[in-house]
Amino acid sequence: MRYRINQVKVIDPASAWHRKVKDIVIENGLIQEASENDPPQTTVINGLGCEIMPGFCETYAYTGDPGHEYRDDLASVSAAAAAGGITNLCAIADNEPITQHKAHVEYLRSKTKGLPVEIWPIGAITEGLKGKNPTEIYDMYHAGAVAFSDAPNPVANAGVMLRALQYVQPFDGVIMTMAYNQSLSEEGLLNEGMISVQLGMKGIPHLAESLQIHRDLELLAYGGGRIHFSGITTAEGVRQIRQAKDKGLNVTASVFLHHLFFDETALIGFDSTFKVMPPLRTEEDIAALMAGISDGTIDIISTQHVPLDTEAKRLEFEYALPGMANLEYAFPMANTIIGERLNLDRVVELFSIQPRKMLRQEAVTIQPGTKANFVFTDASADYTPSVSNRKSLSSNTPFLGYQLKGKVKGIFNNGQWVWNE
Repeated sequence: MRYRINQVKVIDPASAWHRKVKDIVIENGLIQEASENDPPQTTVINGLGCEIMPGFCETYAYTGDPGHEYRDDLASVSAAAAAGGITNLCAIADNEPITQHKAHVEYLRSKTKGLPVEIWPIGAITEGLKGKNPTEIYDMYHAGAVAFSDAPNPVANAGVMLRALQYVQPFDGVIMTMAYNQSLSEEGLLNEGMISVQLGMKGIPHLAESLQIHRDLELLAYGGGRIHFSGITTAEGVRQIRQAKDKGLNVTASVFLHHLFFDETALIGFDSTFKVMPPLRTEEDIAALMAGISDGTIDIISTQHVPLDTEAKRLEFEYALPGMANLEYAFPMANTIIGERLNLDRVVELFSIQPRKMLRQEAVTIQPGTKANFVFTDASADYTPSVSNRKSLSSNTPFLGYQLKGKVKGIFNNGQWVWNE
């Protein structure tokens, strides 16, 4: 099939077309510069007032398959990803069974091979995500695992973490870890501070994050390798990552989008929708996260998609499971909170360029002769999510009825469109 997108603005800092309004042709899955005359079978798309950007790459999503398909399955999570502008999605290992053998990796790769939204498995670091016995990391890498993580758990044992960093060095792999100390977070429900005191609930101190980051950075400096911290939440965490980069350590970090929208005061009404792990922090922490995004300390943004059924979420606050399902709002959320404060260039860097660089995957760019892998958006459109247009099977999100800025019109990857209108 041949497609022509007329008068669309290219947002791709790696392209010679960056910030130019172009007529673009996609033929046989490749991007070409448009000519004056098109063959009659060409499908023409009006891109006036819209943007085309390299497809987004989500680095932390729970797919629900295998084991919890009633929360999300590969079809629903792919539809949600496409609605959010995501063409490549990293599936954390926390499934049933856990992704800890090459057969589990092959299962996920094969089920989405060649589809518009490709699922990239993340292999577990330890068996059962229990932090004790290392998994078959090398075998999973050769089967197609793009990274290794015990998310949503950190690796509590320092010796195991050090060995993991060493195991991945021969193939320049990356260890992705959660930045919280479990012994300091145990039984904690929200950020430790005035709000936790006011609500009479045990809090999770900032120290839980900074202590874990400090330990892992020391292990990185000692043993080498590459480490990625998923979901930094505190001002101190940003400072530690910034200092580590200044020292030349091979470290990257991400922030989850909901930590930029909401602070701990969202929990005053005991609404379990806002119960996440790591917890929502303070206004001062949000300001530090935004500063880290602005100056490049934070490399990546993610939705931390954790779909949960009603029975797991609509409980008394202390019993509800943590997590939000915001995958399909990835672009509108990022455009609202980051694009309007900075610009769309930074959104592309955070959600497309840097994730693939961290994962050592092929870069995606919009210029002649490259494979077409892009998101087609209207960044100026108002968008209010509703139950009627929900793609995920779960609705544990605070964004239903929340006005956002920007809409994904469609994605294109592997020669296929997915339209959201």
